[in-house]
Amino acid sequence: MIAGPSRIAFCAWLVLAATFSALAQTYTITEIGVLKGDNESSGLWLNSAGQVVGCSDTATSYGYPCTGNTAGQHAFLWSKSAGLKDLGTMSGGTISGATGINDAGQVVGCSNVRGKPATDFFAFLWTPTGGMTNLGTLSGGNSSCAFEINSAGVIAGDSFISNGKVNGASWTNNKIRNLGRLPNSIFTAALDINDNDQIVGESVFSYGPPFQSHAFEWSAALQMKDLGTLAGGTTSMANAINSSGVMVGQSNSGRFLNWHAVIWNAARKIQDLGTLSGGTYSVAFGINDSDEVVGYGDISSNAPHAFLWTRAAGMRDLNSLIPANSGWVLINANAINRLGQITGYGTFKGHNHGFLLSPK
Repeated sequence: MIAGPSRIAFCAWLVLAATFSALAQTYTITEIGVLKGDNESSGLWLNSAGQVVGCSDTATSYGYPCTGNTAGQHAFLWSKSAGLKDLGTMSGGTISGATGINDAGQVVGCSNVRGKPATDFFAFLWTPTGGMTNLGTLSGGNSSCAFEINSAGVIAGDSFISNGKVNGASWTNNKIRNLGRLPNSIFTAALDINDNDQIVGESVFSYGPPFQSHAFEWSAALQMKDLGTLAGGTTSMANAINSSGVMVGQSNSGRFLNWHAVIWNAARKIQDLGTLSGGTYSVAFGINDSDEVVGYGDISSNAPHAFLWTRAAGMRDLNSLIPANSGWVLINANAINRLGQITGYGTFKGHNHGFLLSPK
């Protein structure tokens, strides 16, 4: 057994070694590509096998892929072995997007359908054997969306209700459940779910100005719990939760107006993750079970860049961790799996394309 000063020195060496290892981490980059006829794409989520889901689109005036209502935007499933698969739409729809996938290869998202207004979308579940299934809406609702699915097949999302407001929703065996909303909110979305059926998301109180919202956590035992904001803040959002119940998202505070990426630990204490060097804002979209966090923020030139945050090394620009001659500018990182693989999108050959980063 190592004891006394020797043990302290040994532990200190382990901490330094872990820090150096984290700082030295680099990635290979794989282009996901686009569906036929498109020139833009974005990777929105991935599972432990490195399968990526997202959407493929044509360039729009928004400057970001999959943010408009252009007919032809389609959900995709990508894998290294099979390449890019078009998941199509539901019942003759014109637009779809895939936002979540579990390790069984079940995919969720939303799509419009024939016979309904093109701006009304409906949550779907896609499976390799059953294709795309319409999950429907809460009573009286005209639209819904599914965002994530856990290992047991429980799905988190949202749905309009009869009074025109939006509530958080979940689906188990294709049966919808109303998760409700925080008091006085008008729009609530359940954005992620872990394998303990803990759900996180956002309740919007006002579109402003100023915009006001709070992050929430939902579980069968707690129901919906307000996660609050950074000190003095008016807005927050929880975008992802890992199996330990650690959550990430963004919040403003009394010290700054722009969003900063934040993390809530298992005790629900919020921590500001800061910004990239020279930047003024940041947003965290994904976290894995090693508490590695990904998202995006601006740099000194105001350009958006994807980031990776770890407890050992803090927030780093992912562009500094890929080959310098890759031809890519990584703009946003949406998700990270347990192996440390990351998906998102970046500029490549003049267009925004989805990517998969794999640790070397």
